[in-house]
Amino acid sequence: MEARRHSSPQGAGERVGSEDKSELKRREVVMILQNERTRRRGFITRRDLRALPLDALARVALPLHDPKRVPHVLGCSHTAAELAARFGEDPGPARRAGLLHDVTKALPGPEQLKLCDKYGMMLDTFERSHPKLLHAKSGAAVAGAVFGESAAVQSAICWHTTGKPDMTLLQKILYLADYMEPNRDFPGVERLRALAQHDLDEAVLLGLEMSLDLLTETGQPIDVNSRAARDFLKSERTKSE
Repeated sequence: MEARRHSSPQGAGERVGSEDKSELKRREVVMILQNERTRRRGFITRRDLRALPLDALARVALPLHDPKRVPHVLGCSHTAAELAARFGEDPGPARRAGLLHDVTKALPGPEQLKLCDKYGMMLDTFERSHPKLLHAKSGAAVAGAVFGESAAVQSAICWHTTGKPDMTLLQKILYLADYMEPNRDFPGVERLRALAQHDLDEAVLLGLEMSLDLLTETGQPIDVNSRAARDFLKSERTKSE
């Protein structure tokens, strides 16, 4: 939630210096993601953020997150690259997708809606009424429009929260990396990590089932795509038996 700030008679530079850090970061994110500009100490500088080398992408993307979330983002990026190398995907796009998968999560729901509308991301009624899911769609839009990432990376980011039927290899990798990166700690995560050592589809299926079980137990609404993703993988497993 955005912190309230009181007006002050100080000059512009002093106002920036006195702003709450989270508010400054929020404004910084809005400036970058909505105007393709970077705000630093009261100045606005135009920058081309498309197709940055990985280290430069990390320098730009990581400060856009809540500091407490940065370890998760780095863990997801690293885990995605490991899974990619293990299962025959290019680790480069996997690592980039991991760095950007939560890039808009610090934004309030209304601003994420604006981003989705600005970049033509189609949202259904469920998504519009559940802001926690919006960062996947808005993040995918920003990954393409602002950072110039490939369609494959955008698509992986788009579905990393809910999953969907017939996911691509990169989509599965990012979904699983987000769920089981080293900073995650919940009952069953070690079983998930062990399964991911040798069977990606079974690991993704387990992740979906664990997520659906938790949502059901806590009385939270479930996106139809998550159920459809689970059912698709179960169907594919039956076909191969």
